[in-house]
Amino acid sequence: WLQESSQCFSVGTASLEMVGGHAQNGTISPALLTSLIKQARTVEALLCTCSEHMCHLNHIHLSACWNSLGHLARGLGQALCDKENAKALESLVQHTLQTLSKQTAQARQLVNIAHGVARSGRGHTEKVLMKALAKSIKQCVSDCNPQELANAAWAFAKAGFLDTQLFAGLAKAAEVLKDNFKAQELSNILWAFATAGHADDKLFMALARAVEWSLDHFNAQGFANTAWAFAKMGVVDVQLLSAMARSAEWHFGNFNAQDLAQTAWAFAKVGHADAQLFQELSRLSEQLLGDFNAQGLATLVWAFAKAGQADTHFFERLARSIEKRLSNFNAQDLASIAWAFAKACQVDLQLFTALAKHAQERFNDFNAQDLVNTAWAYAKIGQLDVQLFSAIARSIECRLGDFNGQHLASIAWAFSKAGQLDAQLFKVLGKEARRRLGDFSAQDLANMAWAFANAGQLDTRLFADLAKSAERCLADFNDEELENTAWAFAKAGQQGLAKRLRQRGDAPLSAPLAHSDACKCGRIVVAGGGIGGAALAVALQNKGFDVVVLEADASFDARKQGYGLTIQRADAVQALGLSLVQDDTPCTSHYTFSAEGHILGAFGEAFRRGCSRRTSLEGAGRFAHIPRQTLRAKLVEQIHPGTIRWSSKLDKFSCWYDEDGSTCNGRKHKKNGVTVTLTDGSSIDADLLVGADGIFSTVRRQLGLAGDRLNYLGLIVVLGYVPTAGIEAFALSQHRIFETVDGVTRIYVMPFTASITMWQLSFPYAEEAARILAQDPAALKAEILRRCGEWHKPVPDLLSSTPLDCMSGYPVYDRSPLDPNVLRKPRVPTAKEKAQSKPQRRVTVLGDAAHPMCPFRAQGANQALTDAVLLADSLEDSVRRNGPQSGLDVALPLFERKMLSRSARVVLASREKAKELHSSLAIQPARKVQREAGIDMPELLRSLRAKSIGAHSAADPKGLDAVVAEVMDTSGLRETSVAMIAESDNLQLKGTNVVLTEATEAKQELKTHEVISRRMSTKRKAASLAERKQVLSAELDSDWWKTLTFDGYTGEQWEAWYAQEDRGKSSSVSSIPQPGSLAEEDKQRGAAKSDSTTVLPKKRKFNSKEDPDWWKTLTFDGYTGEQWVAWCTTQCG
Repeated sequence: WLQESSQCFSVGTASLEMVGGHAQNGTISPALLTSLIKQARTVEALLCTCSEHMCHLNHIHLSACWNSLGHLARGLGQALCDKENAKALESLVQHTLQTLSKQTAQARQLVNIAHGVARSGRGHTEKVLMKALAKSIKQCVSDCNPQELANAAWAFAKAGFLDTQLFAGLAKAAEVLKDNFKAQELSNILWAFATAGHADDKLFMALARAVEWSLDHFNAQGFANTAWAFAKMGVVDVQLLSAMARSAEWHFGNFNAQDLAQTAWAFAKVGHADAQLFQELSRLSEQLLGDFNAQGLATLVWAFAKAGQADTHFFERLARSIEKRLSNFNAQDLASIAWAFAKACQVDLQLFTALAKHAQERFNDFNAQDLVNTAWAYAKIGQLDVQLFSAIARSIECRLGDFNGQHLASIAWAFSKAGQLDAQLFKVLGKEARRRLGDFSAQDLANMAWAFANAGQLDTRLFADLAKSAERCLADFNDEELENTAWAFAKAGQQGLAKRLRQRGDAPLSAPLAHSDACKCGRIVVAGGGIGGAALAVALQNKGFDVVVLEADASFDARKQGYGLTIQRADAVQALGLSLVQDDTPCTSHYTFSAEGHILGAFGEAFRRGCSRRTSLEGAGRFAHIPRQTLRAKLVEQIHPGTIRWSSKLDKFSCWYDEDGSTCNGRKHKKNGVTVTLTDGSSIDADLLVGADGIFSTVRRQLGLAGDRLNYLGLIVVLGYVPTAGIEAFALSQHRIFETVDGVTRIYVMPFTASITMWQLSFPYAEEAARILAQDPAALKAEILRRCGEWHKPVPDLLSSTPLDCMSGYPVYDRSPLDPNVLRKPRVPTAKEKAQSKPQRRVTVLGDAAHPMCPFRAQGANQALTDAVLLADSLEDSVRRNGPQSGLDVALPLFERKMLSRSARVVLASREKAKELHSSLAIQPARKVQREAGIDMPELLRSLRAKSIGAHSAADPKGLDAVVAEVMDTSGLRETSVAMIAESDNLQLKGTNVVLTEATEAKQELKTHEVISRRMSTKRKAASLAERKQVLSAELDSDWWKTLTFDGYTGEQWEAWYAQEDRGKSSSVSSIPQPGSLAEEDKQRGAAKSDSTTVLPKKRKFNSKEDPDWWKTLTFDGYTGEQWVAWCTTQCG
């Protein structure tokens, strides 16, 4: 301030004769006035001085005055607005405005005034003053130094005065001076732009490097604020985040509770869940747990849940601390806490009970997202508080207009998942959903359709509208969404759409490419000969591309290559020309047991509704279970001889670009490629390099992706296999999958081959300890026996019988999903680059090299197979469209975006599954239900428990499946019973009844069909509920009859059969064949093919002469004749 004063006035005052601080002529020295302002120790004293000398205050004095006021007024709050101060303060504001209008103030004074106004807390009320300051600062922003730029931005952000032009000018000036900012200035300006919500990625990326270079100079608060700012603006600079995570340890000693919460939130928000960082954050947080305020606790628990750092002990400490101060949390905090504990799979019933009570008292303060989060959380953990859900429902109904499409889908999912079938809520949700269908993503559509179908709320108009939307985004559904949506539409009667959903596959992108065109693309080198690499070689060679596969192993059998796989992607397998039927080890049932052997879930072909119970294993299940080496061998068999180069490990690669000398349309051709160098020193020139070299990919590492790192999931997996065929003690593992859980440890047992059983055991373990344990098979075996030695049989025997050389362990890692822009940065080419047609980098990755995931959804190999087919199809299509030279460059970014978009959700879903399977959620009964079985699973489990049926029942002579199925059939637990059919309003059955009626009118040969016909006629005359709610109809789905099943064959197949039998005469679905007559015709002529894949049996199983009760077990659209007659009797009296 002395320096500023000396710019305009002489510091010396010897020439003035002072009397009480004034000159003899009644004026005051400017320097003395500045000194008086600075010496004021209270707001009152400062304002008194300013009021007494108001007419003498110039822009320098005002700068000093507002700066002092900012210091003195901190913490005063409303006291600054007391009557004694208000008049003086208003006079100061008016005088400041007059001075600003003269435009004599320089940048420094203007910024100091703005800074002081903001610090004094007057920024939000003095809008006119802030507007005048903004106008003046914009005119001289280029004169500001880094400190002034940071202070100006901070002041206007703090005041909530968000002048877009001003912030744009500040950003432009800051970019120019980015290398001159000090640590505190960087923290202030970044905080300001984030608080103001002024998105300027260019500025943040420019300052990111300055932050990285200055990390050692930040204090704890500045460090936390900087991390918060980047996260708040969604700017994910992985290089900076990695550097900040490494340097955080230097600041931890000075962190307070708020700094810890802010830092944890920032790293969680951007998905940079550095395990070491969060481990240290949790340790420090426990030490300072009593220092967190309510919002800090809510922020902290949200951050750890979002980051996937779910240490049970830490969450227990947080839960107890939260309980003590529940009355201090606001509505958003309560919702965030519930969401966080559910997300982390930490089912603390004591906490959730207390949260429910406090939430119900504050629902009026909940916003839309709070209600969604709360409903989702309680549904996720299975805490079905009826009063809570009822209160949420009523609150939602009162503010339905506040919810977007995603909210509506999430609410419907939560209430359906929780079994809270509030008819009134579903009615208003359905109405609102129809109005907002344009806002629904594919995931929202899937959730909405599943929720309404699962709740039995089969609103005809809603499903008709959902069907139209689903048709438009068929390609956007992932596998799980496809399955759920198909089931939902089938249940709602939209059979045609359900069929199209089930049949949707990744069809080839283009017609087959001539091999000569593919050969012009040059050589494609694939690094890695595992599942992904071998599959890619097959897919590319099928299309005529020249391929070389580099495999580090000396031979195919050089080392163990994994254990059993569950192949789910039939479309990819078929595209590769593979048949897995002969190698599949099928299973007819899947059980979940508690450690004591109680059944927690049962599903599979053995219990499927509408099918005669299987007595053999042929074709059981939807998935193929096959050893990894068997699948790999089938792929390698199809690869051209000499393609795989064994003992060839990639060491490094370098990309190059030159002219190949050829011309096209008068222009020289540019050639793009990559040179691959092997560890033996030899090299290969290629036009494309594909890294298929696994989770520790050398190719990926050398791509130099910023901040790329492995993410430890806190688990160790142990794998083993043991011969079990014919051993009575291992009966439970024969032709069956089972898993056993205790809330911490989990074992998954499945057939490996016809005579060998494979098991996978997993449990939480510290990372370094897991690495050490995995290297010691004896210690590993001792640890798993310690954990599972008292579990139900045959788990202990399976583990103890496994030889050490037949088991292995490894820590579980994945990587966060890649942003396509990180793998291949988008850029706008310059005019020179356009003229030169500079191509893209010819290197990409697939499989575990691109998106490694944990094994708990059995998706790793499936995703690799899909990647291989997708890349081959993408290259083929692009080469056909753009030619061999440009085709590869165009294809790569398209392939990467599709691959990473699909796999990202799988990686995250696998990570979520890992948490669930090793938490108390895993031991909740009926967590998974087989919809096709139509079983009331909770009631079934209670019945099984009451009858003492469990894992030990595998020793029963009838077999476990038969024992469980008998309970299903004799206890009235199948939802296909008369009561359950009536309860669901009979919507799905309506169309089928009409079909049956038409069939019996055409052929009245059997008494049972006559009865059904009369019942249907009576039913129509009575105008029953099912008549009013017809779902299967030509109006909604013209192909409704094609997918209805009659004795195991669809209407389309029956029509085709009759068309051929009648030598081309027209036939209709009403001409349903009668079992007796069909048997005689089959004997004479045999069944005819209805299409290229379906053949009706040559001899009918059901015959009225041989079996008078044939009609009781014949199925019509999934329901037996006996069930139909019972239903008709109930409906029509």
